[in-house]
Amino acid sequence: MLAELVEYLLTPSPPLARRLGYLKEAVAIRARARRCRAAWAGHLARCRTAVLEAARSSPGRGLAQVLGSGALLDIPVEELSAMFDQVVLADLVHPLAARLRVRNLRNVSLRTIDLTGVLAEVDRGRLPGRVPVDLHAGLETDLPDLTVSANIMSQLPLLPVKRLAATGLYRPEELKVVARGLLEEHLALLERMPGVVCLITDTAWRDGDSVQDPLQGITLPEPTETWTWNIAPRPEAHPDRDVTHEVAAFIRKARF
Repeated sequence: MLAELVEYLLTPSPPLARRLGYLKEAVAIRARARRCRAAWAGHLARCRTAVLEAARSSPGRGLAQVLGSGALLDIPVEELSAMFDQVVLADLVHPLAARLRVRNLRNVSLRTIDLTGVLAEVDRGRLPGRVPVDLHAGLETDLPDLTVSANIMSQLPLLPVKRLAATGLYRPEELKVVARGLLEEHLALLERMPGVVCLITDTAWRDGDSVQDPLQGITLPEPTETWTWNIAPRPEAHPDRDVTHEVAAFIRKARF
């Protein structure tokens, strides 16, 4: 707990990230990854393999961007740095571990970006409209040869919906519309991206007999690969059972 507190205090982040819980979540994910290292190893290895497969299939080697780069647990950033002229890591919080890992990779830059496009409104407790996410405002003007969405899509609605629910102003149906809208906007963003796109996302959350759909009924095409991520092996969340996520990787050479 002391190490997590120190990391929380020392990690640079926008005030918005602190208020809405993004910094706290980033620190918690790193802590869980350390505790569950063995259970997470297969998932992280398959993520890195999918990213490299997408990178190798890219005919252009100018700009690669990673959306939801986080602590880089699932991103082979050194290999991407060697393969592309420029690598942009886009997230709202860049943990200390990520900053240290890329400090000597001169063609890798960190961009602090709201990947939902709605957090300013949510922070005020306002129900957001369907605001298109224009990441190019925070990226280089050159269009990307490779875009990776790394284990971020299913997470996009969680904290915004939590913040809006805390106001007590909105009905559950309205919050579901917000959640699905954020997922649809992320897919639309990936559709607009030129070059190769690699999407890695949870498709189901399993906790005992309970199964949740993190994608709110959105249908995706046939994945390149699927696997199970033991995200909380017992007794991490429960003394008697694991919590697992079904994960799929998609490499776009046609549109989603």
